[in-house]
Amino acid sequence: MSDKIEAQENFEPQTLDFLEDVKLKISVNVGRTSKLLLEIVSLKEGDIIALDADIDGNINVMLNNQPFAVGEMVVANDKYGVRIIDLA
Repeated sequence: MSDKIEAQENFEPQTLDFLEDVKLKISVNVGRTSKLLLEIVSLKEGDIIALDADIDGNINVMLNNQPFAVGEMVVANDKYGVRIIDLA
């Protein structure tokens, strides 16, 4: 019994330091569209490509091509970002 008490007293919480250099691919899909090759090669700077999604809708966040979270589009300091609202 004293071994259990000693083990609890010496318990140190696990850290995630060993994961610091692990790289993961995060992707966010904000919408899709289909275009003909002729339309694609005709694109120029400033053109707008309409997507099938509403900017106010939820966005799927993928981690290594697997569902990870649901987010929403935000603008911060004139840059777009995704706020996580729910984990998958």
